[in-house]
Amino acid sequence: MKLIPLPFETVALTSYTHKVFLAAADVAALAGTTAALQIVPSGATLTNPAGLAVLAAALILTTAFDFSDAAINSLLIEVGDGGDPNRFLGQTEIAVDGTEVLFEASRVTTFPYAYVAADGIDVTFTVAGGASPLLSECNAGAAEIYLKLVDLNNLELPT
Repeated sequence: MKLIPLPFETVALTSYTHKVFLAAADVAALAGTTAALQIVPSGATLTNPAGLAVLAAALILTTAFDFSDAAINSLLIEVGDGGDPNRFLGQTEIAVDGTEVLFEASRVTTFPYAYVAADGIDVTFTVAGGASPLLSECNAGAAEIYLKLVDLNNLELPT
């Protein structure tokens, strides 16, 4: 997983401020059939400050995800936080053996959303199909998540 602040030109063109790269290795490192990975800030022990606002989210599936168990036919992704796992992007199919969605813009009605307490933004993966599907069986795939983030604390003017 890699979190990248986007250059000024990209922000001006798209309004998205950050891109998150997710690869098969990120999914394979997770345990069980459902697990969350914190993406903003990157680092499980860090949190965003109160005052961070999320204004938009989008997904681009660059390579559909696949598994060593050919019977696994579903990998769902959602973007949210500890209070609501799909606050910013509802469950979207990204497995090659499912009906994968190549592009998804958030359809949730929580935008804009400003944090009043410190928290992190998470991606939650859920795998299904096969005899005993596990996220650790993921061996191919890549996706990009775009976020429009604004730190409202930067808008405060000194008195």
